[in-house]
Amino acid sequence: MRPGHTGASLTGDTVDAVIIGPLALPAGTFMVLIGFLAATLTSLWWQRRGQHIEATLWLIAITAVLGARLAFLLRYHSQYESWLAMLDIRDGGWWWPGALLALPVLAVGLYRQPRVRAALMSASAAALLSMTLTFAALEALSPTPSTLPEVTLYNLQGEATTLNAASSRVTLVNLWATWCPPCRREMPVLEAGQQRYPGVRFILANQGENPNQVRQYLTEGQLHFEHLLLDPHADLGRYAGNRGLPLTLLFDQQGQEVGRHFGPLSDASLHHFLSQHLPGDTP
Repeated sequence: MRPGHTGASLTGDTVDAVIIGPLALPAGTFMVLIGFLAATLTSLWWQRRGQHIEATLWLIAITAVLGARLAFLLRYHSQYESWLAMLDIRDGGWWWPGALLALPVLAVGLYRQPRVRAALMSASAAALLSMTLTFAALEALSPTPSTLPEVTLYNLQGEATTLNAASSRVTLVNLWATWCPPCRREMPVLEAGQQRYPGVRFILANQGENPNQVRQYLTEGQLHFEHLLLDPHADLGRYAGNRGLPLTLLFDQQGQEVGRHFGPLSDASLHHFLSQHLPGDTP
């Protein structure tokens, strides 16, 4: 993913990613890391007072992450072709209510270690408070919902068009480049999505590459997209806040932005993304 500056990428309803130097983190992942950092710092304070809770905190954190992943897999297991694909967490497949699986671990820790109950409770409270404040801060940064940007794009034949070309369907716009490994990994998913979700118009907007590069990549990969467009000046990237790639934007039938997904999509995470924002338009 292309590096960006420190900041937050904004969507119509929330912040989709936080950029720290060359590192781009989905907002949910960033919040979890902030919570774990707060809990760790609290545990270090207690450690200086002879209270050691590091092992229990790690167990709680691992259980929470596993719970979020398992909950996602249970909801969308039919979208995965193999068990190996389920292990690939690069698709961003997390359903964070599943993190509540960590609560029994916390309860057992409190019951079996009465001497460190205060330390465990304060570390847990610090994590919860920091994640709540982070969520509130990201929400405060969110602008009013935006609409399909007025940018000129080109097809592979050099003909100009816009995203506002007549369509009664929901519009999904994927920003990608051939040099981007996560982008290349999600291309077959987006190609299949064109047939799987007929109510959604899939637009693949290549960022800053020439037609020959794109045409060669599509030919070698035997990929076909109904709406493959070129964005030679990366105008859509600027609209999105110059975030990393890949980035997927979703607009409703009125051209209003309703969601973003930062990072590569799998069959499962694409289904989750569409059903999350457009429950009536997904099978």
